[in-house]
Amino acid sequence: MPIRRDSFTVLRATMRWRVGLVLGVLVMVLMVALGTLNTQLGLKDTAQLAWVVLAVSGISVVGLLLSPRHLGGTIYFSAVALLLIFVPAFGLYHGRPMQHWAYIFPPLLVFLIRSRPALIGMVLYGIYVVFTLRPLIPTIDIVRFASGYGLLVCFIYTYALLEERAATMLRYYSDHDALTNCFNRRTFNEALEQLTRSRANGKRRTFLLIDIDHFKAINDQHGHLVGDRIITQVAAELVRALHADIPLYRYGGEEFAIILEHASEQEGVELSERLRLAIHEYDFQDLKVSISIGVAEWRSTHANVSAALGHADRALYLAKNAGRNRVMAASALS
Repeated sequence: MPIRRDSFTVLRATMRWRVGLVLGVLVMVLMVALGTLNTQLGLKDTAQLAWVVLAVSGISVVGLLLSPRHLGGTIYFSAVALLLIFVPAFGLYHGRPMQHWAYIFPPLLVFLIRSRPALIGMVLYGIYVVFTLRPLIPTIDIVRFASGYGLLVCFIYTYALLEERAATMLRYYSDHDALTNCFNRRTFNEALEQLTRSRANGKRRTFLLIDIDHFKAINDQHGHLVGDRIITQVAAELVRALHADIPLYRYGGEEFAIILEHASEQEGVELSERLRLAIHEYDFQDLKVSISIGVAEWRSTHANVSAALGHADRALYLAKNAGRNRVMAASALS
């Protein structure tokens, strides 16, 4: 299944790209200053390290600028993580403690991976740094470093976990309709945009547009609270009748939409009949509720996605004009 490129994912990748670019430039400026200062002080090994960091950061920034944004940030922060793994070993080889570099690793890691694997990586990195420090500094200083690093890991992990859960909640409420809890129109539009961007030969989708029959009369006769209840119950019954991997979208008002992957129009019609029958037989507490469904197939070699969606909409319109509580396929209209 392809990675979903929704607005949330794009925003996260863009922000990580921008942060990487700003940090890359700042690191380059800082390394020039540190390299020059250490050279003047006669500290050749630490000056050498500064020039190595400068070179790696410069190459990473170039890669950041040349790569797509959803990859650029990952490439940059991965390069910095590898550099930070190298630094303690460099310090051990030259007999210089480099534990101050270790404090950069925990916040960097949460930019790359999820909170729980990041926690494992932070702990393992801390153990590795302590191992490189043992021959270089007194035990009490190692204890001090380990204590400070451990507290930093605790705070970073807690923040990353909270941010991750908050982002999950935000994404859910951004993607889902508040009344029915099915996917909303914005998410449906993003799915259409993704289809438009990835027009590989052989791909096909079948669109189902679903409308609750006589819904205005339900609202007028029984009130909007009852109308909302009907929409919620119809959505819940449709979801129950669908396979778990088929999303239901609230297309607008009393309309719903379904995108079937790798399905023919005939398969869409068969599913539509099952959905229509499920709603027709459901007990809506003394209210008679039915749905009409328009079905249209789209292939990547055909016209654009919007045209296929228009065919489904026209089929739905004709299904309602033909008496409602029925399924109409777009191919039957030509």
